[in-house]
Amino acid sequence: MRAMTRERGVPLEGWSPLEFWRRRPETALAIAVGAMAVAGLVLRLVELAERPLHHDESIDAWYSWQFLEGTFEGYDPVYHGPLRFYLTAAFFWVFGESHTTARMVAVLAGVGLIVLPWFLRRSLGPAVTVTASAVLAFSPIALYMTRLGREDSLTAFITLAMMVVIVRLLDRPRLLLPALLGFLLAAGFAVKETTFIVVFIFGGFFLALLAEQAAQQNSGDRAPRPGGFAGWSWMLPAGLVPMGIAFGVSAYYEAEVFVTLGVYGVLLVMVILMQASPAQIWGLPMVQAARRVPWWGWALAAAVFLFFFALWFTVFFTNSAGFLDGFTEGITYWRGEQDTNRGSEPWHYYLYTIGLYEYLVCILAVIGTVHVFRNPTFVGKFLVWTAVASWFSYSWASERFPWLALHILVPMAFLAGYGVQVLWRARRTAWMLPVWAVLAGLLASTLFVSWRSNYVNQRDPRELLTQVHTTHDYVDTVHRIEALNEYSTSVGEGPVTVAVDTAISVPNLWYFRDYEGRQWTDRASAQHTSADFVLALPESGITGAAPDLADHQTTRMPLRDWWAPQFESYHDGWFSGWGNWLVDREVWNEGTLGSTDFDLSVSPRALALEARMGGG
Repeated sequence: MRAMTRERGVPLEGWSPLEFWRRRPETALAIAVGAMAVAGLVLRLVELAERPLHHDESIDAWYSWQFLEGTFEGYDPVYHGPLRFYLTAAFFWVFGESHTTARMVAVLAGVGLIVLPWFLRRSLGPAVTVTASAVLAFSPIALYMTRLGREDSLTAFITLAMMVVIVRLLDRPRLLLPALLGFLLAAGFAVKETTFIVVFIFGGFFLALLAEQAAQQNSGDRAPRPGGFAGWSWMLPAGLVPMGIAFGVSAYYEAEVFVTLGVYGVLLVMVILMQASPAQIWGLPMVQAARRVPWWGWALAAAVFLFFFALWFTVFFTNSAGFLDGFTEGITYWRGEQDTNRGSEPWHYYLYTIGLYEYLVCILAVIGTVHVFRNPTFVGKFLVWTAVASWFSYSWASERFPWLALHILVPMAFLAGYGVQVLWRARRTAWMLPVWAVLAGLLASTLFVSWRSNYVNQRDPRELLTQVHTTHDYVDTVHRIEALNEYSTSVGEGPVTVAVDTAISVPNLWYFRDYEGRQWTDRASAQHTSADFVLALPESGITGAAPDLADHQTTRMPLRDWWAPQFESYHDGWFSGWGNWLVDREVWNEGTLGSTDFDLSVSPRALALEARMGGG
């Protein structure tokens, strides 16, 4: 409010955009961020329903529908936390069930990501704030993953919101900020188990920061520094390099995950204790900032966390076992999955996935990181730590998928803003003209890639961002069955029956969620299967085993198509494989383009009904 009063006290000498920005910087910044949020919302809604539901999207939509119908059984760590099921169910209840409403939580969380940099504007400055919002609004990965009805968009929003609250809390402690942090932490756990990684990253940063402040105190360097208690920059290499080494050694020797994290945490604590006694630690700037909140403010934060954690994991206090499951089942499942390596991607998966889509952000983020090292501030170092530690953590964790790249991109968006700030301050130098030309070209190509991957190739398997997407052939089959069922019922022929192989329950659980004539079948019950339409995996042998299906017309169709890049072969012809892929998405190993197929068997009755419907 005070900033706005000062702005109004400065008269405008004209109404040009530059003059308005100079005289009304905070208002202009709000307009810029707001405009990008509106544009981001529009871009996320355009053709939102056109893409068939991704494998995981259909699961999320199915569980949300179950909650709406009162049949949701509670938290299952395989499908992550229950909070987004409740939120999606609310959209179903208000606006009806559709592809659009199934994705609205992700869309609105994506718009929230665009807005959140505004709340750090006084710590970041206008250039960093605008750039971060722009990256989160328009970049290929941010736009794609916040149009995907999974939990990652909401998780990224909650994580960034926690960062905002932490920065505001340490800058100007307020009584209710810890309670808000407790609410967000409970929400993070209730959405996805990657919140354990977030807690590890944030916790490692603050332990390293305490070590830095203790070292600074021992050296007698008490001079005020920019950015509050920013301190020295030695903690970044001192803390992050060992983290990378620990993850690398752990992956190579297949060490127990909690042993690795525990050893790293103990080492950081030992560094702190080597620099300061417990009494000295109590007087460090970060601890003093936390102490400015009364003890009962932190007690309230703990109560808020436990209340909402219990509320969501017990399905609004109807399943008491869910409370303990929320603490134990998620981490137990995640620990067990470390040996699975679902997706079978190499440790450097994010290096090329992010680099090939977000090359401009990567370049600017490197410049921004160098700037933070040379001009350390608390917020800058927090962002560098989060970005680098996210690279380490998600590359080390065995499940590597394109949607997890969003969690690495978010802090990189702010570092890219620091890079833009450096270049803007050097804009009057002679050598900047060719630099601006190159950056303009990279920006144009990035926007083109974002448009191509989100609207032209939005489910093309040749895009690295696309995985396990349902085909249009399958969706056309569902529409075919629904149309014929409507016709058959209208002419008095009764409903059209559908038998679905349990091996392909996803996405059929969602697409046939309330279909009256649906039945499930499997290999054991195949010989008794009888229906107008049968959808089954070829290897299930259902079509050949059922006598009633002998006269059905069977067609093999793709359920999900995919591409296995085999990245060791991209370098044929001096990296021409990457070059051809970048230009026109021409893959370097067409033999690995394939699909998971299903057999569609149609009865003579259904074919006759279709002929009559077509003739009518």
